Amino acid sequence: MRTILFGVLMLGAASASADWVKVTESGDTAYYVDDASISGHEGLRRVSVVQDYATPEPGGTRSRRVSYEVDCAGERLRSVAATEYTEPLARGKSANSWERQSEWLYVAPRTGSNIVSRTPYRAILGFVCSR
Repeated sequence: MRTILFGVLMLGAASASADWVKVTESGDTAYYVDDASISGHEGLRRVSVVQDYATPEPGGTRSRRVSYEVDCAGERLRSVAATEYTEPLARGKSANSWERQSEWLYVAPRTGSNIVSRTPYRAILGFVCSR
């Protein structure tokens, strides 16, 4: 009976993480998009992104799940909520969370952009807007 329960739990855990797609890395941080979380068309889209740290940050954070609004036409994005976790890929204990809109980050490689083109945000925007 325990073996069956363990198998069911492992299957559920595997399917829960099946939609995370690694889109880029920067330093010791990997960025994963939950492909199934992309919502909206035209105008604004919403998406969940996990920032996965190779080593714990101060306070023990190993990953951060961030909800972004993405404006494909304007080539910009902003965070609207985040939760920090003690384990990789937004697992483990929730350590801290908040909801607030950041300023828009313009990621286009053009005059007026406030983010360099090689930033992880450029890769996230490209992935989300290609869907």
